[in-house]
Amino acid sequence: MKTSIAIIGAGIAGITIARELAPVADVTVFEKRRGLGGRMANRRREGFSFDHGAQYFTTRGPAFRSVADEAVKSGHAANWPNGVHTLSSNGLAPDNRPPEPRFIGVPGMNGLANGLAEGLTIHRQATVASLVRAAKGWSLIDSEGADLGRFDMVMSTAPAPQTIRLMPEDFSGREALTNVRMSGCFTLMLGFAEPLDLGFDAARIEDDILSWIATEKSKPGRTDKSALTIHSRNDWAESNLERDRGEVQTAMLAALQRLIGKDFSKAPWIDLHRWRYANVDKAAGQPFLFDTALGLGACGDWCLGNRVEAAVESAAALSTMLMSRLQGD
Repeated sequence: MKTSIAIIGAGIAGITIARELAPVADVTVFEKRRGLGGRMANRRREGFSFDHGAQYFTTRGPAFRSVADEAVKSGHAANWPNGVHTLSSNGLAPDNRPPEPRFIGVPGMNGLANGLAEGLTIHRQATVASLVRAAKGWSLIDSEGADLGRFDMVMSTAPAPQTIRLMPEDFSGREALTNVRMSGCFTLMLGFAEPLDLGFDAARIEDDILSWIATEKSKPGRTDKSALTIHSRNDWAESNLERDRGEVQTAMLAALQRLIGKDFSKAPWIDLHRWRYANVDKAAGQPFLFDTALGLGACGDWCLGNRVEAAVESAAALSTMLMSRLQGD
């Protein structure tokens, strides 16, 4: 009988490790949201499309570059943007850095995860609230106290602050988890009835409040309706995480107006999303965490750094170790 393994989280790390282990183990993924991809997220409302989490990803190593290239061939990814401008109070500056391939999911940022997840067993809207020791392995309990099943091993790919709340006190990776630092972000989403041209597809923002702006219509596979996605700075978000959402929205709109000279407070569609754990400020500094005695592990971008590729590399390292262990059994 194959070893049963539960994966908590269907972000890119969770899907990566599930794909790697599926040939040698009985793998089940639990995702608390309806959609896959974690922070590689897409929101569709009233004909508008917003990539309200990660904006694009790059590839530095050959392994992840192969994944990206295959996703492009299969229609789950595309190249975007060609350049990233800089927007500040001094105006718009072009991107003069050497070009590098950038990728996005298609038809939304979660397209990469959806493509990679094909064939996997994934339970959506299933929140794992606690782990309970069983006679052999672990029972997963949801937020309402229901038993989600018993598994020989459990791997968490949730953000470090959420993972540490799941792990027992004797988990060997607790100190590493405690040392991780993550920060939040607010995403402002604006949809327009009329075409909108700001003169750029994407720009980093130099500002006390805002850090990024993208025109969603410029992305391959998106709708023709004009829409903007704007990110706050992480440090500003951390200082305002519990602030009234209306006040946060007003502050971000005012900052945007100062930068581009347009008042978007009456846009036909306005939405705001809070990411409590959006950025890795201090990584664990090791590829993954695993407690051999307990059969518990964890991985994610927070292990290595603040990049999509870091999440994939972390998951691949953990899965390689587990594959060797399982095949040795």
